[in-house]
Amino acid sequence: MSINLVAIDIDNTLLTSAPERKLTPANITAIQHALDLGVKIVLCSARPLAGVKRYLDQAQISGDDQYVIVDNGALVQTATGQTIATHLLDSQTVQELVRFSQTHQLHYNVIAEDSTMCTTNARLGAYTVQLAAKYQAPLQVFANQEDFASLRFAKFGLTDDPELLDRFEPELKQRFGSTHYVVRSRPFLLEVMHKDANKGTALESLAEKLALQKDELLAIGDEQNDLPMFAAAGTGAAMGNAVPAVKEAADYVTADNDHSGVAQALHKLILDA
Repeated sequence: MSINLVAIDIDNTLLTSAPERKLTPANITAIQHALDLGVKIVLCSARPLAGVKRYLDQAQISGDDQYVIVDNGALVQTATGQTIATHLLDSQTVQELVRFSQTHQLHYNVIAEDSTMCTTNARLGAYTVQLAAKYQAPLQVFANQEDFASLRFAKFGLTDDPELLDRFEPELKQRFGSTHYVVRSRPFLLEVMHKDANKGTALESLAEKLALQKDELLAIGDEQNDLPMFAAAGTGAAMGNAVPAVKEAADYVTADNDHSGVAQALHKLILDA
């Protein structure tokens, strides 16, 4: 069975390494050829849609019939922002997390369905501002708790000094870890998401909507959080720079992200197959 959908991680997979973090011409050309064949190219990221938009534009992926997996799988959306499937946090959990943050005087932000980064912190934390800039996401401070509580949130992030998060991470995991996905994404970022928010579950939801079988799916990635989408896809391609666990789970190991590994995988498994 031919491959009709490719799920591609962004950071250190589609993009070159820091500080450039760009799409190579070879990757763009290969994506265009795959799109011309009718293959769906689905960018997958822990970023919200706002943080993915520039790469969609560069790869010329657009329209209501093209899709993205964002917020680490909490949302499946069209390239135009229509929501297809969700694994969002419930309002009660968000309020409990806000109280936890306020009790311990920690800065936090919550990513809304429309990519807005929201908080009720009257004084914005430096890490919150830094993330909003990276994601190119609007940043909104709510004084009205009812307005804040009315929104739908993809993930909750404690954003503060690493030493503070080290101190409170065990308590947070004890309180929420059995019912939610709790992960230390960066030294300054401790995130809480729906227990089923991962790239694999999101990919399965999208494949079901498009009536695609597992054998028609290809996943390309480099990190541990890409393993669920490898499990959901019939074929997994690990980047040359991937961690060992990803390479072990892969059917094919391509070149690294600085040498257009995505393009090589697309040629090997689709374009020249």
